[in-house]
Amino acid sequence: MQRDILIGLGAGLAAAILVLAPASGSGFGILLSIFAALPITLVTLCWGSRAGLAAAISAMVLLVIAASALPSNAPEFSPFRLALQFGVSRALPAWGLAYLAIAGFGDATAERRHISLGSLAIVAAVLSMTGTLFAMLALGSTHEQALANLRNEITQAYRIMMGLAKDQPIPAQDGMDPEAFLRVFSVVLLPFTALVTTVSNLGGLWLSARIARISGRLPRPWPDIAAQLHLPIWSMGLLAVSCALSLLPGAVGFAGQLLLAALLGAFLIQGFAAVHFLTRGGAMRPLILALAYLLCVFLSWIALPLIIVLGLVETFFNLRGRFGGRSNTPSTPQ
Repeated sequence: MQRDILIGLGAGLAAAILVLAPASGSGFGILLSIFAALPITLVTLCWGSRAGLAAAISAMVLLVIAASALPSNAPEFSPFRLALQFGVSRALPAWGLAYLAIAGFGDATAERRHISLGSLAIVAAVLSMTGTLFAMLALGSTHEQALANLRNEITQAYRIMMGLAKDQPIPAQDGMDPEAFLRVFSVVLLPFTALVTTVSNLGGLWLSARIARISGRLPRPWPDIAAQLHLPIWSMGLLAVSCALSLLPGAVGFAGQLLLAALLGAFLIQGFAAVHFLTRGGAMRPLILALAYLLCVFLSWIALPLIIVLGLVETFFNLRGRFGGRSNTPSTPQ
């Protein structure tokens, strides 16, 4: 047990270093920070929940210590806030998802039943909504104040990028009002963040599980993700509730918007699972998959909604069960 905790502390150190990588000022540092929760997920899968929890907590403590020693030009910068935001939005969700992925129900190991992949995706969405909501509250004590502060930060960042003075009006460009665009952008940024966080948390779990499987330390059989990732039918009810809440004013409505966006991230994952499964056995499979991912990168405003709709349709009509019988041989990697 002591060895597992020590390994967890080492993983926490690695996570803290990745979080602080953007302080180097390089684009590569920003790229590394995307994988900051990966050591926590990996150590949880390979060495158990105690090691993972030790990694999450130690990463937060080390962030406070390290961030306190770094120079900052922002007077409102707080090392404690940075550590708490990382813990709530990334570290603890990564540990929780990894724990649920390997935990089972039942007394005997042979009789233990694991949580379904679809339920795990819904848990990831709820955790993403919670973390994004906490990040919003860290910007202000009320919903309106948080959005106003976020809008001001985005506007100031745009002025810096355009070489404008702090209080200088932003000139219109090509007939477009940049300030109106930034107001809309500040409203949709946090819901979009909730969607991306759902996808990234599940992607990090998948990548960590692949590494754990290669190392021989994955504690449960590897599932056929493309075939077994089915969001439960009650997720549609949760989606309907989030739609209704999103129409309400104030913080409750915004929380509903965050939950709606996070759930759509889970349906996006299911849509991709359906694409992977339905193309099995087809000669055009590599071309179809490559085209789907390229469209999601370069025409995301068109491709991503289509994949989300496919995920919603899959929940209702089970397309993989109806049309996926041509080949049930899993592809590798899954």
